[in-house]
Amino acid sequence: MIDVDLRAAAARLAAAGIDEPMREVRILAREASDVASFDAYIARREQREPVAYILGRKEFWSLDFEVTSAVLIPRPDSETLIETALKECKPHPARILDLGTGSGCLLITLLREWPQATGIGIDISPEALAVAARNATHHGVEARTQFVHTDFAHPPRERFDLVIANPPYIADSVVETLDPDVKNFEPRLALSAGRDGLDSIAVIARALHDLLKPHARALIEIGHDQGETAAKALRNEGLTVHRVVKDLGGHDRVIVAMWPQEAR
Repeated sequence: MIDVDLRAAAARLAAAGIDEPMREVRILAREASDVASFDAYIARREQREPVAYILGRKEFWSLDFEVTSAVLIPRPDSETLIETALKECKPHPARILDLGTGSGCLLITLLREWPQATGIGIDISPEALAVAARNATHHGVEARTQFVHTDFAHPPRERFDLVIANPPYIADSVVETLDPDVKNFEPRLALSAGRDGLDSIAVIARALHDLLKPHARALIEIGHDQGETAAKALRNEGLTVHRVVKDLGGHDRVIVAMWPQEAR
């Protein structure tokens, strides 16, 4: 670690409203190549730029992923979707679709867990797709992955064994109340989803008609208070909500949906 005044730097971050200033200062000091780069890191964090964007990477499922301001920062809550997929999908799915892939962390993690699987990740942001493609190469799954520039309403014309999604699910009015780290730096396109936060989930629910194979599952990340409302949106499209999975904090986090057997 470089020789810098950690206490002084932590005091600067504390004054900027950072919750764990010393922990973050130590992280940035370990990553800085010299005093000048450390000072630049602290100045950026004072402006509430997330550490993941400053360093250009974030750990997810014990894997390092490149992140830029074009993609959401992977969060531990999203690991609930990975855990759910590993429990629910037996036998392992051969073909996976990731709706709104962002950094690609969900799809790439599952492809690492299932070496025989292949997948497609779609996103409306070309910049996000470029990040996802680099992450796929970094983790050695590029030959089993395809990234497509499109939106939820126009997914690939194919049926899949597993459809996953971490869509925007925050109500427009709530976005403005989020921490500056999120509100001012993470892509609004990946956060905001209309008046009630369900716009994207409703579009996905309609799209699933043409995406799921018989007995396939859709795993969709939701907001902590959206279990009932998101389930209703899926049921309105004829899907069966198999279960709503809670994260480690005890909040609703992932909906598992599928077609009723009699409908297939």
